[in-house]
Amino acid sequence: MADADCPWTKDNILDFEGHSRPRVPFQNTHLEDSTHTIKVNSFLRRKVPVPIGPALPKRSDSMFAEKHARLMLIFFKPWRHALDLREPGQTWSQAYQDFLPMCDPDHLERIENMQLLHECKDSRDAHYAERR
Repeated sequence: MADADCPWTKDNILDFEGHSRPRVPFQNTHLEDSTHTIKVNSFLRRKVPVPIGPALPKRSDSMFAEKHARLMLIFFKPWRHALDLREPGQTWSQAYQDFLPMCDPDHLERIENMQLLHECKDSRDAHYAERR
């Protein structure tokens, strides 16, 4: 996408420090390709997503293994269509296990931190139960 008029490339778009922020068009097949673009936020304006709603499932809870695998794929695997997340006939857990070796180390750390939050909450709850 870099040309003479474009000071950023796909390799430096997130770190680009120019005055105007890069805008990226949707693919031609997207319904809003002629009217919308995605603007890349500067480093100082990045946001931390805070999921609301039901708690994220624990990785260690076998009852919710498929749900956990599905959510981690949705959060961390690049996709454009839901069919990109797993192969036909593949379980969510299988797709997740196939994805983990290719997963960015930063994403793996975030996934681990989600599990650590669950473990900390479990320890807190056990501690308060003992105090009663």
